[in-house]
Amino acid sequence: MKAVLLALLAAVLALRPGTALQCYSCKAKVSNEDCQHVQNCSRSETQCWTELIRAVDLLTLISKGCSSHCVEDSEDYHVGKKNVTCCSTDLCNASGAHALQPAIVTLTPLTVLGVLLFWGPGQL
Repeated sequence: MKAVLLALLAAVLALRPGTALQCYSCKAKVSNEDCQHVQNCSRSETQCWTELIRAVDLLTLISKGCSSHCVEDSEDYHVGKKNVTCCSTDLCNASGAHALQPAIVTLTPLTVLGVLLFWGPGQL
């Protein structure tokens, strides 16, 4: 009898409908912490996406969501940069940090500027 119940339970679990993909979703947030809303994607939406738009290293806007056809992209503009990343597992778009520029790219110009301001142009 136990074997029959176990087989019945296994059959029910195997036949239950699959759950839809879940992705984080937001529009134009300045912080990843402000982008923690979980969205249940439709059956046709099989990927999560993250878009980062950075304007002159002063402002970063983050958008995330579900997609049925996500295309990774990276574009440089004169005043900023746009990166789109895609993934296909539940809540895989938790952080878009991998698409941001490394800290050294931002810290190097700040260090040079600090040195110039500290020593002044006459002492170089």
